[in-house]
Parts: sequence; structure tokens; C-alpha cells
Amino acid sequence: VPSPTGTEVISKNFRTVLQWQYPSMCETPHFVVEVKPYYVGHYETVSACVNISATSCDLSGEIKEIFSSYWFRIKAFVGSQQSEYVETDEFVLQKHGKIGPPKLNLSRHSAEIIVDIYHPE
Repeated sequence: VPSPTGTEVISKNFRTVLQWQYPSMCETPHFVVEVKPYYVGHYETVSACVNISATSCDLSGEIKEIFSSYWFRIKAFVGSQQSEYVETDEFVLQKHGKIGPPKLNLSRHSAEIIVDIYHPE
């Protein structure tokens, strides 16, 4: 059974997602994702990403410390066979996460300009 490829952790506005690719197979592949926080020191299963057929997993709830290092790994199951784990590079939310720009709304009332600022999406 081939291992997942093209693993990538994408984080925008504190929403962190692990994505990967997997070749098309006769039987539907399923995946399991694990997380290793630096302060824990070992891998634990991501409960929302066990036996999933999607090629992405929302990890937002797993990131507890924005300055801490995390590693993720994934393996595939096809029927009764499984692949080797594929591990991501180190991920630090404060370093690798992106924050989108806020939304602005300008309006004028007589001689005043009103600026409304909204959080990023």
C-alpha cells in the first residue's frame, strides 16, 4: 500500500489543516492522522481523523500552544493492508500560520469619517 504524498500543513486565521494526495485505487483508502506536540513528546491519534476517506484533516483543535512545535503523521489503510507513516516537517503556528487582513468599511457622516474594522474571515 503506498504512503500518502504531498503532505502540507496550511494555517490561515488560526484554522490549521493537513492536506495530502493519494493515488486512485479500486478500493477506497482510509487514513489515520496523529499529532506529536513538543511538550508531550509522543504521537497521539487525532480523534476527528481516524478512518477517514477525505484527503485533509482539520487540526485546529490540536494546536494548544502557538509558540510550540508540532509534528503530524498520516498513514493509509486499503482493505486489511496499511502504509508506512509519513511525517510532516515541524509546524509552529506563530511561525508558519498566516493571518489575513481585516475588513474595513469607510463611511462619511457630515464632516466625520467612520471606520469600521472587522476581524479577518
